[in-house]
Amino acid sequence: MPEENIDEIIQEILSEEKKVEEGAEEEIIPTEELYECPVCHHQVSESADFCPYCYAVFDEKVDYKMLLETLIKKLKFIIPLAKDMGIPLDAVNQHIKEAKKYAARQDYPSGYAHLHDAYFYLIKEVVDRYRGDLEKYEIMMGVNADLRDIYARASGYLEEWDIENFLKEFEELKSRAEEISKDLRQYLEKLEGVENAIRIARKFGIETEKVENVVDTAKDIADNKKYGDAIKVLDEALTPIKDEIEEVMASFLALVKEEVMRSTYSGKSNAKNIIRLVREMKVYRDEGNLVKVLEKMEEINKEMSK
Repeated sequence: MPEENIDEIIQEILSEEKKVEEGAEEEIIPTEELYECPVCHHQVSESADFCPYCYAVFDEKVDYKMLLETLIKKLKFIIPLAKDMGIPLDAVNQHIKEAKKYAARQDYPSGYAHLHDAYFYLIKEVVDRYRGDLEKYEIMMGVNADLRDIYARASGYLEEWDIENFLKEFEELKSRAEEISKDLRQYLEKLEGVENAIRIARKFGIETEKVENVVDTAKDIADNKKYGDAIKVLDEALTPIKDEIEEVMASFLALVKEEVMRSTYSGKSNAKNIIRLVREMKVYRDEGNLVKVLEKMEEINKEMSK
């Protein structure tokens, strides 16, 4: 298609913009007035007969029997949680006992009043405890975007006193945070080991620039909170100098052999310790764990200098 035809078509499309704007009808969405519940201070609908959060009654014509049954279900769920938290339940049990008496006489408003007092006390206590538990994870919010999303959802459910959905999100948050925390700890341990190995390698005259470059790469990856990937990089950090380590180790073991022989003939007691360390070093070498190989070389060197 010729270029001028494309320009013409674009212009024709753009010329329709005004017609589209004039023809569009603005959708009007009615908004419902909200006001603060005088009991729990949540925002509730102006037309509500009762508060959907704390179940305080706003209209005496409300179905008290329905509210009574709802509160019974809520208390059955929340009482075991409160018990595990060590929240005192004496007053709650007394309210439930009184509520049963009124319910048996079909005096549902009076039965509701007792259960409402029990529930309001417990939900506030449980929410406060869980809020404290949730805040412990705030420090990890900068680690992972998924954690922030889960935290936000859990926090939202808690503010709404929706304990069932809060617990689902909170368990997911704890699980994900534990995984990240585990990876972080492993990364820091691995980094410490590699950096220590670099220090030892330098003492034995091994050039470590290539390894340092790998470590820098791992740190950049870790800065983006990808600890698992950083660990994989660190696992191979000493590979670029593997041959150099092998050469130095061969020369070093020749000296170790001489020292063991001298120690044996001179009656020095460290020969057994040196042999034990050499055996351990061999295991790590067979495993390909160069970090541990260097650590054992340093231990052997210290033992020989005694």
